[in-house]
Amino acid sequence: MSHESADEAIVQLASFANSISAHLAKNQVEAAGIPCFLSNENRPYGPISGGVRLHVRQQDLAAAHEVLHASQISMQALPTDEEAAATARCPRCHHTDIVCRQLPQPNDTLLTKLRLWLLAPEKPQCHCFHCGLDFEG
Repeated sequence: MSHESADEAIVQLASFANSISAHLAKNQVEAAGIPCFLSNENRPYGPISGGVRLHVRQQDLAAAHEVLHASQISMQALPTDEEAAATARCPRCHHTDIVCRQLPQPNDTLLTKLRLWLLAPEKPQCHCFHCGLDFEG
């Protein structure tokens, strides 16, 4: 009778509200050479049933976790210049409540992810929370 070692055990790496986010994460992990699989994809009620789950071997857990978190870039207000005292402003309403970024986030809508990936903008894509304008930073 053979027993699995602790390193060969399968563990849950993450859970996602929808299969698109789960597949994007799975693709990132697989691209790093880490075997993984999804479960709970075809369950009705989505997050109520635990969401779509991404699994890896116990021995790959730390590396897979690093792959997923290394690709996340937090959204931060972007100053126009390191030395400038003024902060970036919306070109429409001149408000400073904006965020700018160049890479998509796991929680972004599919349309936003595609826009950032396909257009590969050289300048950060910005959003003004005051008037709702999307613009290049």
